[in-house]
Amino acid sequence: MCISLLKYTGIAVLFIAAALPLLISHIGGGWTREFTSSAGFAVSAIEGQEGLNVIVTGANTGIGRETARELARAGANVFLTCRSAKKCDAAVEDIKASVKNAAVTAMSLDLGSFKSIDTFAAEFNAKNIPLHTLVLNAGVMKSPGEMFVGQKMTYGFDTTEDGFEYHIGVNHIGHFKLTSLLMDALKKPPAARVVAVSSAAEGGAPAEGINFNTFEPAGGKMPAEYEDGVAYGQSKLANFFFAKELAARFAGDGITAYSCHPGLIMSELGRYMEEKAAFENKGDALKEFGTAMLGNYFALLQMSVRAGALTQLHLATADPSTLVNGAFYVPVGAQVDPTHPMATNDALSKELWAKTEEIIASKTA
Repeated sequence: MCISLLKYTGIAVLFIAAALPLLISHIGGGWTREFTSSAGFAVSAIEGQEGLNVIVTGANTGIGRETARELARAGANVFLTCRSAKKCDAAVEDIKASVKNAAVTAMSLDLGSFKSIDTFAAEFNAKNIPLHTLVLNAGVMKSPGEMFVGQKMTYGFDTTEDGFEYHIGVNHIGHFKLTSLLMDALKKPPAARVVAVSSAAEGGAPAEGINFNTFEPAGGKMPAEYEDGVAYGQSKLANFFFAKELAARFAGDGITAYSCHPGLIMSELGRYMEEKAAFENKGDALKEFGTAMLGNYFALLQMSVRAGALTQLHLATADPSTLVNGAFYVPVGAQVDPTHPMATNDALSKELWAKTEEIIASKTA
């Protein structure tokens, strides 16, 4: 009896050990979603993009570069933006090496600097060409925070060149200003679209959804209520609100907008967390081993960058009649509602738009 019990217990443990990563991957938007999504989207479904002009922010690495690669493969004229000109040039060369006759151009853009955003927009607008697709892919996550790792994290606090908390400044305010400056170009073609890359972390935004008091920390000092994951979640909820409000405001101009959680991806988004862990664990063999094991386990859940780009590629290329303007999507191309309770608050969405306009105007007056 005891031997049989041990046998079946062992089988149950092995089953749970095998099934748990699959379950977590599916819930979080990991690699399993590529094969289970009802949308069933793949790069082979991308229709010809010939003659279309596309901007992809943060395209030097990860899903941004893969998005640019596949759009170029489909015939689009793609402008890659990156903070580092050197990395952007390397990404262009990489894409050209894999896509014959790829029309890709590198352009410098730092979303943490209004000066850089102004310069980029002026250079692009000087081309006097229509902008058919704007993929707001660039983003920063200093650490996932308490909601994901079980302890409060504040080491990621920083401010942008213009004095904004770094997550909201880069992920939301910088992209908001960029889009505003490119609006005339977006209105040139009969139809254009904007894809804002949000995250499932939007559910980790503060209870009130958006805490405007944290946008511009007084004296550049960390507010008492600051936490890395909450700040990141707030910026991702702001991405959703931005796309939703943009869709409502400019549908009459032929502009559609969408936001998405691209999935759990093997990208450089978590590089700050990895650097912090490596520094803190240095010299402690047990901590180094534990971190490595946790990293290996987490890798079992993640999508490749190729798969991680699929949802935003779907939103960037699918027939608009098959999409819901202003909606939120998860891997791969399936529409869902965001999880944060305030995501349905239309008044908050409008307030965020108005306050962001005010903030930008106050810095550029």
